[in-house]
Amino acid sequence: MKTVVLYIDKLNPGMEKLAMDRCPPDVSLTFLEPVKDGVKGTFENADCLWNTTAKITREIIDMTPKLKLIQRTGVGVDNVDVAYAKEKGIPVSICKGMNAVSVCELAILHMLSLYRRIVTLDTLGKKGEWHTMTYRLESYELQGKTIGVFGAGAIGREVMKRVKAFGARVIYYDVARMTPEEENAFGCEFVSFDDLITQSDIITIHAPWIDSTTGIIGKEQFKKMKRTAILINTARTQIVNHEDLMDALKNKLILGAGIDVFDPQDPLHGIEKEAEGLNLVVTPHIGAATYDNFNRAFKFCFENSQRIGRGEVPLFTL
Repeated sequence: MKTVVLYIDKLNPGMEKLAMDRCPPDVSLTFLEPVKDGVKGTFENADCLWNTTAKITREIIDMTPKLKLIQRTGVGVDNVDVAYAKEKGIPVSICKGMNAVSVCELAILHMLSLYRRIVTLDTLGKKGEWHTMTYRLESYELQGKTIGVFGAGAIGREVMKRVKAFGARVIYYDVARMTPEEENAFGCEFVSFDDLITQSDIITIHAPWIDSTTGIIGKEQFKKMKRTAILINTARTQIVNHEDLMDALKNKLILGAGIDVFDPQDPLHGIEKEAEGLNLVVTPHIGAATYDNFNRAFKFCFENSQRIGRGEVPLFTL
């Protein structure tokens, strides 16, 4: 008997095909909303639920009577009712560390784009405006700057490795401090959260969204930042108060911001006119959205689904 997987997100055709191409013979891959060649599935027949951005709620769990595994194709679990899954004895697995390079590279892309005004200059250039002199003294190198990494997990550590190659100083804050050997290996220095805010030229967020990080960066923190600081958030929108961020950008409390995460009520939505002239780069939560990451993630997700089919314990469960 094949293990039945139901992927509940509506994917693009390329992602659907990649998942189908990676599917082993002992797994039946189905889709709640197939987009091209995928097989339509139902909650009633699913042994495993996979999700990328779609929510897995208490109601969905109750609609899936054969459910043996909830498999995230990423690492965040704020779109899964983990407490209810645990209550029902259903493991929730994450793709631990697999998206680290993809998210890290996007964070660094935001840093460089903001420091060199790439998006602004591209937009102006396409309008026929040649601003070769405009931003020369408002553009910067990563070399010699202090990069503050908030969250020293897999993604934060990948960022540390790469920005060190640019010649930057790395400081970090995390509730769980690295060992001295790890700090030496990554060439980083542990500081308090307040020191991270005040000392950093660039603050890049790689912490999880939990109660203690909700709104942890807001008005008071922006006041303490360097006027030449930039903020990068590729983690979760709820960690930063975006109304306060917009005020900080408009009032030039900081130099710029790169934001990859939003929610439907986010004040950064619909800001075309407000954003004019601001050094703000936004992307639609694409940190993990690379072929390389999903190629790795799908292989792992199928391996875990096979383990469930064989009666084995799945990997990387919460």
